[in-house]
Amino acid sequence: MKADRIAGIVSAAAGLGLAVATAQIDILAGQPTLSARFFPYVLAAVLVVGGVALAVNPGGALLGDVVGRLLAWRGIAFATLFLVYAVTFRMVDFRLGTWAFVLAAMWVLGARKWLELLLLPAAVSAATYLLFRHGFTVLLPVWI
Repeated sequence: MKADRIAGIVSAAAGLGLAVATAQIDILAGQPTLSARFFPYVLAAVLVVGGVALAVNPGGALLGDVVGRLLAWRGIAFATLFLVYAVTFRMVDFRLGTWAFVLAAMWVLGARKWLELLLLPAAVSAATYLLFRHGFTVLLPVWI
């Protein structure tokens, strides 16, 4: 079986599950900014549309090859990093946690240029913080 077809079906199912879960989010009637449901619904739509497109028109990669690559040390290390980031999200300052996650993920995925490792994680962390905190007025966990 082709790996993309399985990934597409799983992605579409995850999108539908996310849409159902998003419908349960309480929102304020006269909210002046975007609703708390807005971004989850956008992500759900992307997952469903992308998943269906991938399932209907899969690439040529076989499932065994893809699973083998995912179970390589880099795939497992990245998944572990993401799990640690998600579990500690509320406890760690967003800017510090995001910087550390991006830095470690870049290292695991093969980045070795010191200038990239110095600048990119800080830029991603700062830009993401500014966008969500001041652009979307989302409160993020910070220490100061």
